Amino acid sequence: MKKTEIAARQFFILTFGLTVGTSVLVTPSGLAYVAREDAWIASLISLAINLLMVLLYIIIMRLYPGKTLFEINELVFGRWIGKVITLLYLFYFLILAGTLIGNLGFFLTSEILQETPIQAVQLLFLAAAVMCARLGIVILARVGELMFPWIIFFFVLLALALVPQIDWNHIRPVLEDGWAPVLKAGIHTSMFQELIVMMVLAPMVMKRKPGETAYWSGSLLGNGLLSTLVLLSVLILGIEQTANSTFPAFVLAKTINIGNFIQRLEGILVTLWVMTFFIKTTLLFFSILSGIKTVFHLKSYHSLVYPIAVLFIVVAWNTYLNSVYVADIIQKVWAGYSMIHLLFIPVLLLAAGFIRTKLAGKQDKNI
Repeated sequence: MKKTEIAARQFFILTFGLTVGTSVLVTPSGLAYVAREDAWIASLISLAINLLMVLLYIIIMRLYPGKTLFEINELVFGRWIGKVITLLYLFYFLILAGTLIGNLGFFLTSEILQETPIQAVQLLFLAAAVMCARLGIVILARVGELMFPWIIFFFVLLALALVPQIDWNHIRPVLEDGWAPVLKAGIHTSMFQELIVMMVLAPMVMKRKPGETAYWSGSLLGNGLLSTLVLLSVLILGIEQTANSTFPAFVLAKTINIGNFIQRLEGILVTLWVMTFFIKTTLLFFSILSGIKTVFHLKSYHSLVYPIAVLFIVVAWNTYLNSVYVADIIQKVWAGYSMIHLLFIPVLLLAAGFIRTKLAGKQDKNI
């Protein structure tokens, strides 16, 4: 249980789970609302932006090998400013994790477990995350290995079952309103993958180069799955239903009916979603615990697991008030707020790293 190293393949699976996470349910709606028939193009733009951000994170990690995101903050910005920036990241992760748990409870109690109190669903899920956090990151990595084949199997089964319903007329005309709404939707959606979380876990990967490849390929596969789901949603449900549904992917799964025999396969999508959702939430849990440990120089974070879990549930009960409120926040506020943590600060880290490297090189030449 004290082992803290993970293999590159496990890092790949965790990156994939983080990328898919809650996006598998809500991404098609947001893209279709802005980009209309070109939502599938916007999803590809989002994929490209996420891969570029992963490249940015990999370059930063090469400048500071063996350091987590929080340790790099202190190295670049100094002890106190670095701690403040780390606390900003911890607050960001906390709000994100709480909102995700709120989303979980709302979805399950509104679509499936309608007679179950939302608090019961959230507490039960959080108990599993707490158990995993206490056991360590290696346990989550092993759980991910067990889940991954099933996630891929369920998605392929779902996609194949939907193929007979495809109507290619739903994506016509292409680029009717030009590139502006497509680019806007793609940039907006790319801010919801939070791949910077993996910079906290990257130093735990046994080998650096395979870890970098896993980081890149996990993001590629996860975004590729989301793009496929967006395309299927538009081709089958059409623009209006996709854009106006709270969970279009769930509605999509409900439409499956092969010979009046194979139907009601939405449970497959729910299973896929819960698996990746668990990986994403637990990764955020680990990141917050790691950040607190770094800021306050603690030997262990195990005593903080339960207090942080309480914060998660408090945030979930006070941020996810209803789907309309959350959708409004997502459309107007969240992308810009995320961009500060996912792009703006990392660019500063990269610039500072290059400047420091050049200054060190000049000093060596003078000596």
